[in-house]
Amino acid sequence: MNFLSLAAKNLLRRRGRTLLTVLGVAISITVLFSLLSLNSGYEKELNKEVNSMGVHILAVPKGCPYEAASLVMHGGVIPKYLSASDLDNVSNIEGIELATPMLMHQFIGKDEETGEVVPHVVFGIKINDTKRLKPWWKVEGRYFTDNETDVMIVGHGLAEKQNYSVGSVMQAGPLKNFTVVGILEQTGDQDDQFHFIPLTEAQMVFNKKNKITTIAVKVRDVGKIAAVSEQMEKIPDIQVVTMTQIMGTIMNLAGSARSLLLTVIAIALIISAFGIINTLLMSVNERTREFGMMKSIGASGLDIARMVMVETVFITFSGGIIGTLAAIVGSSLIEEFVKGMLPYSPKGSLVSLSPELIAFALVFSVVLGLICGLYPAFKSSRLTPMEAIRGGVE
Repeated sequence: MNFLSLAAKNLLRRRGRTLLTVLGVAISITVLFSLLSLNSGYEKELNKEVNSMGVHILAVPKGCPYEAASLVMHGGVIPKYLSASDLDNVSNIEGIELATPMLMHQFIGKDEETGEVVPHVVFGIKINDTKRLKPWWKVEGRYFTDNETDVMIVGHGLAEKQNYSVGSVMQAGPLKNFTVVGILEQTGDQDDQFHFIPLTEAQMVFNKKNKITTIAVKVRDVGKIAAVSEQMEKIPDIQVVTMTQIMGTIMNLAGSARSLLLTVIAIALIISAFGIINTLLMSVNERTREFGMMKSIGASGLDIARMVMVETVFITFSGGIIGTLAAIVGSSLIEEFVKGMLPYSPKGSLVSLSPELIAFALVFSVVLGLICGLYPAFKSSRLTPMEAIRGGVE
């Protein structure tokens, strides 16, 4: 007996009901696949973004350390500052390879072509220290020196957005008449969107003499991060945040949102499963006489059960394929939706597609079918030819 062709014909006889059941499965698999791909991509991008800082520890002003560290990473404004004496105290701690000050500031300017109001993020840095922290940096043009004035390096994304090229002169804002001496090659992280100028120049332009936003620290031995952090905490004006703490805190915040999404998935899968079971039970009841005739000509209960199971797997596997394709095609829309729900999301793409994930979604759809088909298959296999032909099974 060719169960595959027989199951396909049976499903095609009830096209409307079969289609609705397949769509129910497809929706569940779409949600499942989307969450798994987003969760994988989220963690990858978060690790990439934290690692792109090139530092092990951030010293920030006392207050809310995790919020301050997140602002440093993404160009927000911190209302408190550290001083040069704080930098000296940090630099003197044993085990620190490099401690470099940074001043971060924002200003609002207009797009030089469209006239739209856009925020500009400026980092005042010591260029040699930054090159040690971020050895992957490469520039078109050149780096500035720490004692230069009216010069800046811009990120790749910002240069494209504002049509900057090496030699361009900024025409607005506090950096008016600053010349672009270098454009960063694309890094894929937040640095692509920032202006970078010498630290002393930033302190003068924004009237923050001897003030700094944060101290980026690199330790000689990563195994000593906890010990170095403990020593830094003894300095009165600063709080210490390690990169692992930042990531852990952000992941905890995002975990609550992901728990909500997991609940949505569980509900969708349960509804889908009951829909499949209901469809199959109705099919079994409607086909009582058919099963009776099959048994009367020699089909066993196992044959009947096997046919029902094949039909179920057809439905769920088809739904799995449709759901997976829908998730891949609509990944950008789904990503925007999830980004709106998460309390923090990295700037990069959160969707991480892989063959393993696609295979998992399809295998899961088959397993779902096998589980959902067990009871209807068992019920159909228990029919006796006589009671089936009489239509006595309710």
